[in-house]
Amino acid sequence: MNVLNGWNFLNNWNARSARNVYRLMPNPRILDAIEKSWDGEAISGKRLLDLSCGGAHTARMLAARGASVVATEYGRLCHLGAGILSVGGVDLNSPLPFKSSCFDGVNLTEVIEHIENQAQLIREVARVLKPDGVVVISTPNVLNVHSRVRFLFTGFLRGRVRPAHYTSPPGQAPNIYLLHFYELYYLFFHYGFEVRNLYKTRIKFAPVFFTMLFYPLMWLFSMEAVIRAEKDPVQRRYNWQILRWIFSSPLLLSDNIVVKARKKRGG
Repeated sequence: MNVLNGWNFLNNWNARSARNVYRLMPNPRILDAIEKSWDGEAISGKRLLDLSCGGAHTARMLAARGASVVATEYGRLCHLGAGILSVGGVDLNSPLPFKSSCFDGVNLTEVIEHIENQAQLIREVARVLKPDGVVVISTPNVLNVHSRVRFLFTGFLRGRVRPAHYTSPPGQAPNIYLLHFYELYYLFFHYGFEVRNLYKTRIKFAPVFFTMLFYPLMWLFSMEAVIRAEKDPVQRRYNWQILRWIFSSPLLLSDNIVVKARKKRGG
């Protein structure tokens, strides 16, 4: 079945797709975490969507597990191998050119931090996913404790440690739309998803050191500001859920995080 919904392929390489070149060789720790996130999912024979696939490492991994993969990119794409349909000219800031409820899973590897309209993208992912479908997203972890300390002293975070170069306009500057885990959790919540798991990638010494140093104070301040200050009992229960994620080892320690969420039935 053709899942494309009436649109034209781009014939020429667009300069904006230069922002994807650096992703052609992803960090192997990120790829390992993404592969682990798909473990336990019976994807053989299922239709999966790999958005802005870069070098197609994840698309090939999913296809090797027996999935039928649609791999997209902003620019042109060549043939990526058996079991993979290559679709060029897909701008993730626009509605996805696919029918509703036509995929069993969606993968985004180091993509969402480049997207101007992140809420629309999550809404579109929810639209094209079938009920009980899975989405896996990896992104720089700005809640890494070292990132928090960096922000205190420099005003910049993990993934964007200094200002974007003045020659890079929006759409080409890497990591200009960094996403806090809670912001992603919020979008998932309101568009019918449940966060199921977090996976860590590379862990360096600095976040381990700073976590050991600041953890008691972080917990005390969070309890006061996030739990005790909230008077609405329903919201307080949600705050507890969020705080448990925020104090999980992937969010405290990992360079990047891989978030796995499932679309609720009826969502």
